[in-house]
Amino acid sequence: MKVYKYFVDPNKQEKWLNKMNDKGYKLIKNPMDFIFIFEESDTDYVTRLDYRDRMSMEGYSEYLSIHEELGWEHVRGGRFGMTPHTWTKVKDGNDELFSDKESKVSFYKRATSYTGTFAILFMVYTFIFFNSFDGEIFLTPGLFDMEGIMFWKAFLFELPFALMRAVPPFIFLILAVMFLYAYSNLNKAKKEIENDL
Repeated sequence: MKVYKYFVDPNKQEKWLNKMNDKGYKLIKNPMDFIFIFEESDTDYVTRLDYRDRMSMEGYSEYLSIHEELGWEHVRGGRFGMTPHTWTKVKDGNDELFSDKESKVSFYKRATSYTGTFAILFMVYTFIFFNSFDGEIFLTPGLFDMEGIMFWKAFLFELPFALMRAVPPFIFLILAVMFLYAYSNLNKAKKEIENDL
């Protein structure tokens, strides 16, 4: 069974994957962030996400072998740390990854850094755009005074450029919200670690 679903919050993704396990489905592939491939299973599985920074080939091989020795099956994730590692195994009461909380802090630090950096870039672009063009999106002189086929030709020609000018402020807003969300989750993950000490 193939399911298309996208998650901003990795905690929700992990909970959803485990609900699918409870319904009798085992995750066998996760080729992209929004594509999940399951197979039916009579066995109870648990799925965990682990967030790692870039690893050397040797470190990555060691990371895989340690988890596989503990019964975990690697579904997704590479040594470059671009996506979370997805692990699944048969439930046996020892169903937590040893570095779960620390890896979440690492993930949220990266998410905060990425979203913050791109939000700043889009904010600068938006600021430059609105100062350079007085906030106008369509720049063809007299565009809206044209009529008939001339209007439509000019409008359709300029539309892609207008969208390039109009979309970045919205992207900035989305990235700003994602930054705040990641920052909030980073603080929560840090507090979880502090409470365990």
